[in-house]
Amino acid sequence: MLPEALKGFASYREWLEEDPEFRGRIVFARTLPPRPPRREAYGGAFAGVLQALGLKPFTHQKEALLQVEAGRNLVMAYSTAAGKSLVFQAPVLKAALEGATSLLLFPTKALAHDQLRRLRAMAETLGVKGVYPYDGDTSGELRRKAREEGLVLLSNPDMLHFGLLPRHGDWAPFLSRLRYLVLDELHAYRGVFGTHVALVLFRLLRLARHYGANPQVIAASATIGNAREHAETLTGLPFVELRETVARSEREVLVLLPKALDKKGERRRSPLLEAAYLARALAEGGLRGLVFVGARKSAELIARYAAHPAVRPYRAGYTARERRRLEEALKRGEVRVLVSTSALELGVDIGELDAVVLVGYPGSVAAFWQRAGRAGRGERRALVVFIPREDPLDEYFLHRPELLLGSPPEAAVADPTNPVLCPLHLHAAAWEMPLSREEVLCPGALAELRAKEGRWYTPKRHPHREVSLRGLGATFTLRGPEGEVLGYLDERQAYWEAHPGAVYLHGGESYLVRNVDAKRREVWLLPALEDYYTEPRAETHLEVLEGEPVGHGVWVGRVVLRERVVAYVKKRFFTGSVLEEVPLELPEITFPTEALWFHPPQTVPPHRIPGGIHALEHAMIGLLPLFVLAERQDIGGLSYPFYPQPLPSGGGPTLFVYDGYPGGVGYARAAARRFPEWMAATLELLKGCPCAEGCPRCVLSPKCGNGNQYLDKEAALLLAASLTLSLPPRRVH
Repeated sequence: MLPEALKGFASYREWLEEDPEFRGRIVFARTLPPRPPRREAYGGAFAGVLQALGLKPFTHQKEALLQVEAGRNLVMAYSTAAGKSLVFQAPVLKAALEGATSLLLFPTKALAHDQLRRLRAMAETLGVKGVYPYDGDTSGELRRKAREEGLVLLSNPDMLHFGLLPRHGDWAPFLSRLRYLVLDELHAYRGVFGTHVALVLFRLLRLARHYGANPQVIAASATIGNAREHAETLTGLPFVELRETVARSEREVLVLLPKALDKKGERRRSPLLEAAYLARALAEGGLRGLVFVGARKSAELIARYAAHPAVRPYRAGYTARERRRLEEALKRGEVRVLVSTSALELGVDIGELDAVVLVGYPGSVAAFWQRAGRAGRGERRALVVFIPREDPLDEYFLHRPELLLGSPPEAAVADPTNPVLCPLHLHAAAWEMPLSREEVLCPGALAELRAKEGRWYTPKRHPHREVSLRGLGATFTLRGPEGEVLGYLDERQAYWEAHPGAVYLHGGESYLVRNVDAKRREVWLLPALEDYYTEPRAETHLEVLEGEPVGHGVWVGRVVLRERVVAYVKKRFFTGSVLEEVPLELPEITFPTEALWFHPPQTVPPHRIPGGIHALEHAMIGLLPLFVLAERQDIGGLSYPFYPQPLPSGGGPTLFVYDGYPGGVGYARAAARRFPEWMAATLELLKGCPCAEGCPRCVLSPKCGNGNQYLDKEAALLLAASLTLSLPPRRVH
């Protein structure tokens, strides 16, 4: 059934098309039936706890609890709202009743505090004490109580790294009785963050064993394609995997095509404006929902364009207090729609929602359903709307919407042997307790460690301070006009988004960057009345250190990335028209990483090579997440008509695709293995796009450091066709 506010309508589609603003632009509609879970009698080891709480498990929860009581490490790849939490709550509470301890790790503080409220309520019913948070917001007094009295500790990988592991001696009583380690939202631990988490867990488990414990791991994940393998990569332990898809309510999935601005439909209205109109319609219709976007600036712009008091932005970078205030306002109904980045993708309790809007494909099928699953937790039908951006990947799914419903979820990637991150964590591990030779996970670290009597020590005094689990480089603090803390950015984000002269959008308001204090890592902001926003321009160069051929004319190897923001442009709100370009002088960011490269055949005139390979690079990067589970910000590309140094692969025009993080995470290598399918999909995209000279749906990129200058779509199409002919035929994704 539909919400009461839509009484008289047979479907969400009918309700939307009543409004001339949306009429005739819903190009795909499908209603997915509910898949309610079944309950089953359970008399196992945790039955007493469940009975005392008045809970009866569903069949899939019973199966999971039986695996836990058998002592196996378990990973649940269950859909959103399938009740994963109960499977670790019952064992953790039973362990607390018996005097054993449990450590629950969550990827965000918000998620940990949400779970804390639920667990404390359960613990109070059972007469259990000792359930504590332990994160950056926890007071000194509460941290002391957690250390001395804690039986159940809720934390995050960052606090584990900075707060618990360096002081493990103080935590010896807790670690020696550690029965369960819970890893919630396991799929969030991928890419660079996942690599960090794998190394933090290696350090935790070795210390727990040192104190005599051998904790059992219970992991909960969205439906990624390799849940068991990923859990084993992160922990080094064997796992049993269970899968279940649960949908408590119907879901109506719609694809809304942005309004055409010309007769041919080649130019479309901004998807941000489209989402703003839809957010306002939801709020005015009395519905509650989330609008998901891929960038912080997009969240701010949509809320600004919606111009409705019940539509507010929500994203990482806000203070914890501001995020809690927005969550509570949505629960109470004061705010009807939050426009959010992935910050609300995970299972924070914000009450039952009617609708989820996805502005652009979120990068993976797994993330699409994780976000879609935030709506429809009651018995009412839920609305899921996909608004394609002018982007190669979005265009691909616009013409194949059935793939959103039927494609298998992708595999998550993490690499604990990362040559940059692994040595940093081994120094921290050696500082915590000397390493044995078997514990040196990456041989490259041996030269940096000091050996004595078969053990390895670190010469560093504060190795933990050199590791930032999230982002790149040190954290910058954003300060408002009165010196108040508005939020945080990592070093790379600070140079890209908060450089001198930038207009920084925060909480629906515009701020002008007054000053950047690099020494104190502070950015000072002033209220801005400007009618424009800013975008950076950057110069990037790759230096190849070594490489090896991997087939199909593709090479993979180690490179050094050099990146500098050299200017910014001012763009008018709503229209995006460029007003001015302003030069900048900022520090260069340099780090080693991995890249793939190849030399396109010279099948176009020499003067068209630069624009052709640049356009081909953009189209390929736009489609890469079809084949590798990578966020767009995790990967980058460069094209050289003439690479300025000798290459092991030879000379000529060269196209690079690289991992955008120190040391690389394996994206480039994984992409190289899928090169034939990847290139075939790129050719299909270029052929199918109706534009003549290139557009955002094929070769224009919002991430381009030089503003999409010198792109030649026709030349890119000829190059892609030549490359595809030279490759073995493969099935296109």
